[in-house]
Amino acid sequence: MRNRRKNTVIVLALSLSLAAAPAAAAAPQESETPYTDRFRYAFQTQTMPDYYDSPLVDPIPGAPRQPYESVTQSNLQGRWVNRYKEDNGNTEVEEVLTVNGDRGRIECRKNGVPYAVWNGTGGVYIEDRKDQGVCPAFTLEDYDAGRDAWVQLCGIYIRWVKDGEFYDGGSLCKWYREEPEDVRDQYLYDTVTLENLQGVWYSEYEDGAGIYQDVLNVEGNRASIFETVAGVISDTWNGEGPCEIQMAECGGIRNVPELLIHRETGPAAGGTAGIYISRVDEDRFYDAGLNRWFMRVTEDSYMEEQGGWEGNRPFTIYGGAVRQEGDVFVFSAQGDEPAELILDGTTELAHPDSLDGYQAGWTALQWASEMMKRPPEEAALSGVYDTDVTGNHIDRIYGLYWWD
Repeated sequence: MRNRRKNTVIVLALSLSLAAAPAAAAAPQESETPYTDRFRYAFQTQTMPDYYDSPLVDPIPGAPRQPYESVTQSNLQGRWVNRYKEDNGNTEVEEVLTVNGDRGRIECRKNGVPYAVWNGTGGVYIEDRKDQGVCPAFTLEDYDAGRDAWVQLCGIYIRWVKDGEFYDGGSLCKWYREEPEDVRDQYLYDTVTLENLQGVWYSEYEDGAGIYQDVLNVEGNRASIFETVAGVISDTWNGEGPCEIQMAECGGIRNVPELLIHRETGPAAGGTAGIYISRVDEDRFYDAGLNRWFMRVTEDSYMEEQGGWEGNRPFTIYGGAVRQEGDVFVFSAQGDEPAELILDGTTELAHPDSLDGYQAGWTALQWASEMMKRPPEEAALSGVYDTDVTGNHIDRIYGLYWWD
């Protein structure tokens, strides 16, 4: 995973002249900003947001070391069943393990009645115990707030996974991959709905061709997909049109939900793009086809992942370091941490009379616009600014000072 320097604020502004996107079933969040719009309109502009400006995508844990290389989170995706008898054949035991991304569910029934010990949903953890000379330990764990402790819901020692079965090295038996009567129980599929997929999503992965970056935008029953490979626009995952969820086969596993986008426009119009989805969380969903996460794109997630500035911030502007993008001005600020900051219609002028060229009644936007009309040799808007900044937004300008 790439390194990203914290507290770097990048402007992501988009002209309001873009064509409106199709109407969405759900109203857009009030917190949306030009940052989210940069991703929302990636397909329309055919421009992938800068790699270092994108949300961090959750990493997928690596496989345990030799010799148990088949015991991986990816290989264990699905529904597994172990059936046997106890008490001289009088008790029929059924154990069902469902692994869905990095979450899992364990169910145990004896003569059809749930058994209290092995039942629950929790996080997947695979402990590589090669240094102990034993096979990996697969566990499901969940946090019990009442006990203020992590509780282990199940523990299975797995030696290998192959051909729809895995070997339980503790009980010395095989578990078998099996589909239930209700196929939507296969991967806890109840979360995979168009309603839960509304919004803008970003993902990335890497192979021999380079880094793949993908932006998915789902609005109502329409969606767009835009992809670049090593910075080059993809010929295949690039289009927009109606979307739906159907059950399909993925990697030899039948009945996996697939988000289908029937592309009506774009370079790949006439084709269909499909993403196999095993689970949708509030801020991410799991692509079961490529074993990766898509992350929801919001201004909040950007600020959490990328960091940002909040509070008083002096910075320096040199000649030519201000440009206009749509209805905002972008300041290429120099200082302890260089950044690009936005002056827009909500920016306040605390002491406007002290600003060069200011006329009574002007807003910050009007003042900046008039200053930009000056000849370049006058170095308009150059100087040392004393401001309040939140994220990449200039909230308030206290003063503009010149240097010798």
